[in-house]
Amino acid sequence: MMWAVTGWAVATWLKLTALLAIAVGVVWLVYGTGSGWFWTACAAAVLAEVWIVRGLSGEWAYEARASWWWAK
Repeated sequence: MMWAVTGWAVATWLKLTALLAIAVGVVWLVYGTGSGWFWTACAAAVLAEVWIVRGLSGEWAYEARASWWWAK
């Protein structure tokens, strides 16, 4: 059970990180690195990544409390 939750969390993190990287890449291709839009997109991606990791780790920890081996 816990490995399924861990796999789900890692897969979700990888998908969302890839989407953020693609979004920043598109902004880079359209505006270049000298644009304020690029740096805004980078900052927004970093903040989104922190928010995603905190949410996924909280979800994982909640599941770990109920189903990890030390809880049994």
